[in-house]
Amino acid sequence: MDSRGLFDVALVALAGLLAYTETFGFASPRATLEEILAIVAGLDVRVYLVLGGVFGICFVAYLTVYLPQKDARTMQR
Repeated sequence: MDSRGLFDVALVALAGLLAYTETFGFASPRATLEEILAIVAGLDVRVYLVLGGVFGICFVAYLTVYLPQKDARTMQR
């Protein structure tokens, strides 16, 4: 993993930690984990379908836009 990838992972972890503490505070982690699981389990099926669709669109865009550009740059070297 290059330094940029490591930096990105650290930034995502820090943002997740800040979002978690902003939302739930410094309460018991087990209690908040159970609350999170209950909220996720209580979501309607349509929410999962919409999230799956958004993920699918992003994945196809990644495959059709980013990867060919990256391959073209690699071939020029």
